Amino acid sequence: MEAFGKKIKEITAALFMAIVLAAFLCACAGTGNSDAGIKEEENDSADKVVVISPHPVDFMKPLLNEFESQTGITVEIIRSGTSEAVKRISGNEAIDVLWGGSVLTVSSYDDSFAEYKTVNYGDFSEEFRDMPEGVTCFTDVPSVLIVNTDLCGDISIEGYEDLLDPRLKGRIAFASPEKSSSSFEHLVNMLYAMGGGNPENGWDYAQKLADQIGGNLLEGSSQVYNGVASGKFIVGLTFEEAAITQMKAGRHVKIVYMEEGVVFTPDGLYISKKAKNPENARKFVDFMTAKDTQRYISADLGRRSVLKDVEESPLVTPKEDINVITVDSDTVTSCKDEWTLRFAALCGEDGHE
Repeated sequence: MEAFGKKIKEITAALFMAIVLAAFLCACAGTGNSDAGIKEEENDSADKVVVISPHPVDFMKPLLNEFESQTGITVEIIRSGTSEAVKRISGNEAIDVLWGGSVLTVSSYDDSFAEYKTVNYGDFSEEFRDMPEGVTCFTDVPSVLIVNTDLCGDISIEGYEDLLDPRLKGRIAFASPEKSSSSFEHLVNMLYAMGGGNPENGWDYAQKLADQIGGNLLEGSSQVYNGVASGKFIVGLTFEEAAITQMKAGRHVKIVYMEEGVVFTPDGLYISKKAKNPENARKFVDFMTAKDTQRYISADLGRRSVLKDVEESPLVTPKEDINVITVDSDTVTSCKDEWTLRFAALCGEDGHE
């Protein structure tokens, strides 16, 4: 993948949008409804892979263009939140790969995903190898706060405790942890950080934060970082790369790594057991975890690689300079539904879509 970094930047957004539009129109022509899915006879093509993803469009564009250029495989992208994506895959929709969504969120649905060990597995750092059979780690993702620097004024925001400032009431962006994997990661993070390592002790803080949010849980993670960047909210609970993308776009925002502690969780690549294009799906996973791709993701897109010998992005704070805390993955996985429903109740919602 010679001169990948240079080549990938030269591919225009217009080309990407043309590809996506063509795929969208093709799908709609067969269904008459953009939400009705992709026809199976179209999905049988040897040069196609259908990918559903919660990733920001600007993050996906250069990677998809390079994948298509190198392999000749057309990618049909479906934009969706993580929870909705899992439901669509489990519900027999013709989707080959879920690209994104935290391992803690998605691995509890591993019955929907096929076993696969990427050809790049030997290059993975040790901490990203011991995963369920249907999970391939993609990047290492910390939970962060995104702050609008034009609006925060003299409000000091260094961590979770600062979100309880009365001046922030109603001005905090947070998506439903039931619908957004990045929000679920934040819920886990705050329970452990504010509970002193015992998540049950963190629920007093969760109640106070719910009161600050004012019962206004957002529908998806994009509403969080876009809402803060546009000035609708002062601060939001989001993930690192989303905040970096806004900063690179010239938005007046900054990243805060919570002083009480930050949880890092990998997101993943997951091949559907019902994939119509399983070989192309495997090629997609291999491309996204290849060393050249991971180097580009780290150097230019603000993500942290899961591979050995890939330098950390200059756009992020070194991991050793962050107060990193750990969680018990078995506890988190087993309590996921209980915790999301409990937090929804604190926010005055019934916890069901």
